[in-house]
Amino acid sequence: MNYTESLAYLDSLGKFGIKLGMERIEGLLRELGNPEQKIKTVHVTGTNGKGSVTSMITSILLAANLKVGKFTSPHLVKYNERINLNGKDISDEDFAMAITAVKVAADSVVKKGVCEQPTQFEILTAAAFLYFYLQKVDYAVIEVGMGGLWDSTNVITPVVSVITNVALDHTDRCGKTLERIAMQKAGIIKEKVPLVTAAEGNEALGPIVSLAMFKEAPVYLYGKAFHGTEVKSSMEGQAFTLHAGDFYHSDYEIKLPGEHRI
Repeated sequence: MNYTESLAYLDSLGKFGIKLGMERIEGLLRELGNPEQKIKTVHVTGTNGKGSVTSMITSILLAANLKVGKFTSPHLVKYNERINLNGKDISDEDFAMAITAVKVAADSVVKKGVCEQPTQFEILTAAAFLYFYLQKVDYAVIEVGMGGLWDSTNVITPVVSVITNVALDHTDRCGKTLERIAMQKAGIIKEKVPLVTAAEGNEALGPIVSLAMFKEAPVYLYGKAFHGTEVKSSMEGQAFTLHAGDFYHSDYEIKLPGEHRI
């Protein structure tokens, strides 16, 4: 497929809507040789701020002279925005190549009866993993689409998991209480993989910490393991001191206003 044909294919998948569950993405990625298992990843979920945190983590890794992929959703103008390499959106040619390869795999698993037709988001997720693997990234920063536990990005075992916070969102699919939503977000926690979170309150933190303990995943909680204090702030950005336990204190600047950014 060329770029126009790949867009038409993705648009045609819109009729399948959102379907939570892992059987389609797992079958699809197996058909592709499990590229997601061959790259280092960071996994980010949360009710608010996951897009900003994904971008900030990406910028930090780029500043360390690493080759970095970023997968986010939704897009504003073009699908290409969702798959980013070293700060640049995937080219039309590479996008078409990745979507074509994934379509071939999707058609194959459907024909074999492995699973039903993968959704649009699952096709895009698989295309991102394939592209990042082929590009031999040092890290890929992966933003959850919805929730966590049953999200199609939750096939990875990252080097670190991030839950920004927990509030009421997507209650039709993730649950109608903070506790149930927190359980969905906590679904990205993996065995012995460190978790960083700024979630607050017993309803939100309870399920997260409980599952982390069960999976022996170290928890780094904002306000305890680390915190930031404002040095100066304006609409042009702000400076703050990062405190990480008794061992690390350093000043940083960000170009975004708002105490929540710190």
